[in-house]
Amino acid sequence: MFGEIRYRLGGMLILLVGVVMAWVAVWQPLHQSELGAATVTWMPRIVVLIAVCTVFGLYLLVTGNRYPYRDAERQSLTTAGWILFSITALTALAGFFWMDATLKSLGYS
Repeated sequence: MFGEIRYRLGGMLILLVGVVMAWVAVWQPLHQSELGAATVTWMPRIVVLIAVCTVFGLYLLVTGNRYPYRDAERQSLTTAGWILFSITALTALAGFFWMDATLKSLGYS
């Protein structure tokens, strides 16, 4: 019981870290572009970390690691792990292309 609560609290902490990174890496550059800054700097690699924090934070918050994502003995991913990996990869790609397209549509290259 207490182990599940630890996983859920860890999921909330991971989500909080993801929100802070999204604030700095996504919202701030978009806000600068709305204010008409001459150049906007954003961090594409951080978008991947935001996706990881979002997917795994939600997973741990919702399930409490009821379905393990890794097999420690065989040192491999379980089916749940592969699903989480796929969702993370798709989320990271979508976030990257969305941010890139948004900034290009606002006139930044």
